[in-house]
Amino acid sequence: MKEKLLCVSVLVMTLLIAGIAPTTTSAAEANPAVTGPITGGCSPSCPSPPGPPNGIHVPEAFLGVSNQAPFQAADCTEEEYFFSGTATAFERDPAAPAWDSTGTWTARPSTTIAPAAYESRMLVRRPTDPTKFNGYVVVEWLNVTAQIDLAPDYGYYQTELLRDGFIWVGVSAQALGVKGNLLLGANFALKSWDPVRYGPLLHPGDNYCYDLYSQAAQAIRHPVGINPLGSSAYVIKGILADGESQSAARMTTYFDAIQPLAQIFDGFLIHSRGAAGTGLFAGPGGSVPSPSFLRTDQQPALVFETETDTVGHFAARQPNSATYRLWEGTGTARVDSYDLASFTSDPVNPEPSYPANSCTFEDNTAHERYLMNAAVLHLSQWINGGTLPPTAPPIDVVSGVIQRDSLGIALDGIRLPEMDVPTLTQQGVGNTGTPFCILFGRTLPLPVSLDSLYTNHGKYLSKFAHATNDLETAGFLLDPDAEEAKTDAGASDVP
Repeated sequence: MKEKLLCVSVLVMTLLIAGIAPTTTSAAEANPAVTGPITGGCSPSCPSPPGPPNGIHVPEAFLGVSNQAPFQAADCTEEEYFFSGTATAFERDPAAPAWDSTGTWTARPSTTIAPAAYESRMLVRRPTDPTKFNGYVVVEWLNVTAQIDLAPDYGYYQTELLRDGFIWVGVSAQALGVKGNLLLGANFALKSWDPVRYGPLLHPGDNYCYDLYSQAAQAIRHPVGINPLGSSAYVIKGILADGESQSAARMTTYFDAIQPLAQIFDGFLIHSRGAAGTGLFAGPGGSVPSPSFLRTDQQPALVFETETDTVGHFAARQPNSATYRLWEGTGTARVDSYDLASFTSDPVNPEPSYPANSCTFEDNTAHERYLMNAAVLHLSQWINGGTLPPTAPPIDVVSGVIQRDSLGIALDGIRLPEMDVPTLTQQGVGNTGTPFCILFGRTLPLPVSLDSLYTNHGKYLSKFAHATNDLETAGFLLDPDAEEAKTDAGASDVP
C-alpha cells in the first residue's frame, strides 16, 4: 500500500511540475440525471421513414451498430441513454489576460446568457464482459456537418476499439443533431427520425454545447444513479475526448478554454481541425483568436491532420512537446471510402439521411484507419504520465501548396506503405462534384505503368513488406494492421 501511495504521489508531483493538473476529480462540473437504457420507438413505421424498403423500423438508436457482424463477433453491447440537467454557457474572463493565439484562455460561466434546461443523449458501446474492458473510454463529439449526428471517428478506429476492449461513447452535443435545422423543413435529426423515441429531447442551442459535453463525461466518470457504462464493474483508467472536422474545431476551443475549468478528460484526440477553434457562443464577443494553438500546460493532445486539412491547419502548426503531438497522414482524406461506408453499414436500419454524393473522382482509398487505430491506442498509453507517441515530419507545404513527387503523392508526413510502394495515387484533395466531395480526397491511376516500378510480384511484395515493417517499427502501425496490409498485398495481382 505504501508503494502504491508513493507512486501516486510521484505521478501527481510530476504533473504539477509540468503545469498539468491530474484529472482525478471534477467537482466543478454538474452531474446530469441519466435515464435508460432507452428502448422502443415508432415501430412499425416512422414519418421519415427510416429502415429498409419494406418500411419496417426495428427500434434502435440512431447511429446504431448492434446489427453489424464485427460488433457482434467482438461480444459487445450497445445501449443508449438520455441525460438531462441545466447547462451553462461560457464567456471570456475579463479579469484574466486577453485571449491570444497561444490558446492559454481563461473562461468563466456567462454573465449574460442564462443557464438553460436540456435533455440530450449518449450512445454507449462496450465489451459485454467487464473483464474485457481495457479501462479507457473514448467520448466522441458527434459531427453534425450533414445536419444529423454522425460518428466519423468511430468509423475509422472501430477495429482497434473492438479488439482491445475500449468503451466508446457518442454524445449529441449540438442542436443540429437533436432537432435539425428548422429552416430546411423536414429533416433526419433525432427528433424527426424517430419522434417517439427522441420526443423527450430538448436542446437549448449551441451556446451550451461545451457544458453538455462536459456533463456527459461527468456522468461517465462519476455516475449518480444510473451508470451509462452499465455497472461499476467497468473500472475507468482514463477518459479520452475526441472529435473530427467541425467537432475538432469545437474540441480545440474546449481544450483551451473549458477543460481547465471542467478537468474531466485525461487526453484529447483532435482529428482534422482547421487553424482556429469555434466560438464560445453566437454573436459579438463569442469568437476566438485565429490561429488557435493548443495550450501546453494541461492534459495530452494528439492532433491528427489528414492531407485534406494540411493547408487549412498550417497556420496552427506548433512544435511537438511533452503534451502535444501532431500527426499528418500523407495521402489521407478527411472522409475516405472506408469511413463513408461506415455511415450506411447497418444491415437492418440503413439510414437514408446521409446525403448522397456524386463525385468526379473515386474517393480516397488509403488506409487512414490504420493510423487512427494507432493514434487512439497511443493516446491511451500516453495519458497519466505514460509513453509519448512517436513523431514524424509534417507534410511538405511551400507557400500554401502541398509538394508532391513525380507520381503525385505528397512529400513527407506519416507515410502508409501504399505511399512509398504505390499502386495508385492517393490524394487528400482534388475531388469535385457535390459539395461534400471536397472532403473525400481522390484515388487516381499512377502516371506510369506498374511494370516500370516493380518487375514482378515478388519485388513488389518485398518492398511493400519492408515499408510496412518500417512504419510498424516507428510506432505508427499496429501489428494486426501491419499483418493485414501485408496479407492483402500478397493476395494482390500487382504488377
